[in-house]
Amino acid sequence: MNCKCNKLYIGLLIGIILPLITSYVIFYVRFGDTLTITEFVNGLIGLHGFTKLLSLSVIPNLIFFLIAINLERLLAARGIVTATVLYAVVVLILRFSL
Repeated sequence: MNCKCNKLYIGLLIGIILPLITSYVIFYVRFGDTLTITEFVNGLIGLHGFTKLLSLSVIPNLIFFLIAINLERLLAARGIVTATVLYAVVVLILRFSL
């Protein structure tokens, strides 16, 4: 199908931005008024939890991937998968370097 949203870069944007939004929502729901975002990230790095948060925040990409597949937006779905693989590489690098 021809659609303006069936582009690889649209899927990449969704796949990169959605985990950031998810991480922020997790932070705000749990620590909204007590910590700043920098204190939260520094605490996660100190406790080796930053990679776990990144891993969990990629889960909503699965929902958007399935929606893109069902709507036959295959290029957008490919972009979402590409962004998820990029997050996996970042998690592996951070996991073994921290």
